[in-house]
Amino acid sequence: MSVKEHKFNLGSLLSPAKILVEKESVTKTALIKKLIDAVCQGEPKLDGADILAQVLKREEGISTTLDTGLSIPHARLEEITDFKAALAVLPSPVQDPVNPNLSIKAMFLFLSPAKPVFFQKHLQILSSLAETFKPEFIDELIALGEPAQIFARLEGQR
Repeated sequence: MSVKEHKFNLGSLLSPAKILVEKESVTKTALIKKLIDAVCQGEPKLDGADILAQVLKREEGISTTLDTGLSIPHARLEEITDFKAALAVLPSPVQDPVNPNLSIKAMFLFLSPAKPVFFQKHLQILSSLAETFKPEFIDELIALGEPAQIFARLEGQR
């Protein structure tokens, strides 16, 4: 099965507790840290500072922000055996520091297991994110404004 043939259910990676509606002005780095904190909540084996360093290293020089307004910071980690994710929607967009022409209206942070067997699913997630998070869909999530409603909308996305 190719990446294009299977649209991944992004809601399966989230819960309302892993969705932030960030109404205050923040930097991209601060937002990534907040999402990592959300992912690490209840996961004592995860080191948030180490994950932040890995994600920021990946972000150096090459932005994961798409022209649709979606930013997809991610990392592959040895210490996890399943995918982890958190989502932020931003009623007030954040400028991408690597490419100031891009505004971030939603950020989907995900962490993948580093084992090769997970790489195909990693690609499916990236593909589904790019396919799903079009500007209109991001605006719809921002308008919903509540994590539980955003989660329900993502769960219904196929």
